[in-house]
Amino acid sequence: MNKKTLVITGSSDGIGYHLAKTFLEMGHQVVINGRNETKLNDRFNSLKKISPQIAISVGDVNDSSTFDLLIKTAVHNFEKIDYWINNAGIPQPYLPVNELEENTISGLLKTNLDSLIIGSKKAVNFFLEQGYGILFNMEGLGSDGRMLNKLTIYGTSKRAVNYFTKALSKELAKTCVRVGAINPGMVKTKFLEIDRNFEDEKEKKQYDKVMRILAEDPEKVTKFLAEKILKSKKQYNKISYLRGLKLVSKISRLILSR
Repeated sequence: MNKKTLVITGSSDGIGYHLAKTFLEMGHQVVINGRNETKLNDRFNSLKKISPQIAISVGDVNDSSTFDLLIKTAVHNFEKIDYWINNAGIPQPYLPVNELEENTISGLLKTNLDSLIIGSKKAVNFFLEQGYGILFNMEGLGSDGRMLNKLTIYGTSKRAVNYFTKALSKELAKTCVRVGAINPGMVKTKFLEIDRNFEDEKEKKQYDKVMRILAEDPEKVTKFLAEKILKSKKQYNKISYLRGLKLVSKISRLILSR
């Protein structure tokens, strides 16, 4: 098997961690990243039991030097990077915009959008010099324009990621770099466990019902995503877990449950 090298930002937890685990189980080489050194080292030690083909790079994506270190780590350990996945992101407190602190708003946009753009720039420049490479950006709620109350800023950041990724792909159409987007749908990770200020018990029950029907186990989602990522050949490739008959089935179940 031709081993691929993958860099995954924000991979000490959530979908990023499970993606790293899946790629290692498939026999590939992975560089994981996170800003909490203790947690990242714990993840590294756990994943190393699956495969020794793993490297670690501590750093906050809000610091652009983190991306330089990621590149340096990947090249030092594996001599190349085949895929770069901008996965790092933070959730929004479950509050309307007018109740959010200004630093919360700016912090979310910096992590979910600004840092993703800088990470893309760094990866693209590396790939252009290397002569090949595929960049994937992680989308999420709001990417397709759907809106949910009390998640407005998060949705805005992901809608912008959708536009940026498509536009970047067009800019790079005549180069050796390909660009794609990943939309994992709703995955049962800590990302969904943010505190939610429900107005009443009815709202909470409805939310719990939606989670039970739409949210998937991370192992199932990342296996699907990893296989699609490795088969990606298009200049722009959108990989969505929840689509087609799978989406129709879940929506039907949700409607019937009401």
